[in-house]
Amino acid sequence: MLTVSLINIGFTIFNLLLLYLFAKKFLFGRVDAILAQRREEVDSATKAAEAATQEALNTKKEYEEKIANVDEEKEQILADIKKQGYVEYERIIGEAKKKGDKIIVEAKHNAEVENERAKEVYAAQLTDMVIDAASKIAATKHSAADDKELYDKFISEAGAKNE
Repeated sequence: MLTVSLINIGFTIFNLLLLYLFAKKFLFGRVDAILAQRREEVDSATKAAEAATQEALNTKKEYEEKIANVDEEKEQILADIKKQGYVEYERIIGEAKKKGDKIIVEAKHNAEVENERAKEVYAAQLTDMVIDAASKIAATKHSAADDKELYDKFISEAGAKNE
């Protein structure tokens, strides 16, 4: 039969306490140390992951800002190039207008000179015709019919030379 003995209960409790103390000293202490070390590793890995995540977010934000700035810079560069193009266009147009005005002035001057030369040639021809007509009149007898005939001949010759 089973008997309950206080000594057996006392030894059992004593053995359990002794087993507990040995386990706590040699087993649980090491397990707790390993668990604490693992907890620290997990905490440090978590902190490193959070720091890396934050750094990645910051880098992403900087990248997006740079992309936005690139678009703005592109627009600014295009605006500058257009402005330079308009300035160059205005400069070229101004030079072309100056050259055109100079050509027009030269053409007017050349036309005036040519007109003066033509007048001088025409005057010389007219002078030659008048001298020729005067010499013919002086060489012939003067009658009103002869003068009229000579005058008509002079007019027709002058008209024929000018055409």
